[in-house]
Amino acid sequence: MSVKHLYPVALAAIMACAGPTPTQGTVPVGVLPRRPNILTLDEMAAAHADATTAYDAIARLRPNWLAAHGLTSTLGGGGGTEFAIVFLDGQSFGDLNSLRTIQAYQVVEFRYYDVTQAGAKFGLRAGSSGVIEIISNPQFRT
Repeated sequence: MSVKHLYPVALAAIMACAGPTPTQGTVPVGVLPRRPNILTLDEMAAAHADATTAYDAIARLRPNWLAAHGLTSTLGGGGGTEFAIVFLDGQSFGDLNSLRTIQAYQVVEFRYYDVTQAGAKFGLRAGSSGVIEIISNPQFRT
């Protein structure tokens, strides 16, 4: 028997002992999966993001949501926006600076919608550069 016939057997034995690769395994205990378009209160706590405001939390954990997406003027009267706009509990709330008025501990979840997704969910109210939707904790709603 030649040695080259043993290579596949040896390779199979090594692969069986090695176990799953990091991409095949599950998420380790205590580590939350990172979703690029969702930021939850649990993820903020797990990241030890000492954020005071909603703006601080997003700037620390999802800074790309705050980036300019190019000014468009497809809306009537040139009403295009360069930055995402903010919706709070389904209602238009303001521009990115309005995030500074919301305490981070009052937020259950943030969701980012690109311009296409925002248009589908919020219609013309979504503007032309996407939406950051905030879902607040029901006990803090007025």
